[in-house]
Amino acid sequence: MLQPWQAYQALTYESKWKTEVDAAWSTYKSMWTTEHPEEKLPKSRFQIMIEFIKEKFEQESDEVKKQCEDYRRTRQVEAAIPDPDKPDSVKNTKFQEYVLSLSRTWKKTHPSCIQGNR
Repeated sequence: MLQPWQAYQALTYESKWKTEVDAAWSTYKSMWTTEHPEEKLPKSRFQIMIEFIKEKFEQESDEVKKQCEDYRRTRQVEAAIPDPDKPDSVKNTKFQEYVLSLSRTWKKTHPSCIQGNR
């Protein structure tokens, strides 16, 4: 399931925040390269965007946060239903079932690893 800020990003990034994230990235790059001309940037544009979106999400109203929660739940339901028109969807659903089965098997056969007793 998406994190709340990820739902917010999906709903608002292109229409509301892309130009501001671009500006924040440009400012960050410019400041960093001026102050540290020989060093690689410690953050990527993606990291700057995540920090920006998380901050904006925290400042949003309860109404917007509710819309994000509704979007998250809708996406979760949609992801759980295989789409027969997409061959990979059925295959991925089966794969997820195997992963969950493996996890259960591991817990049963290796309880000391699960409990932290090695």
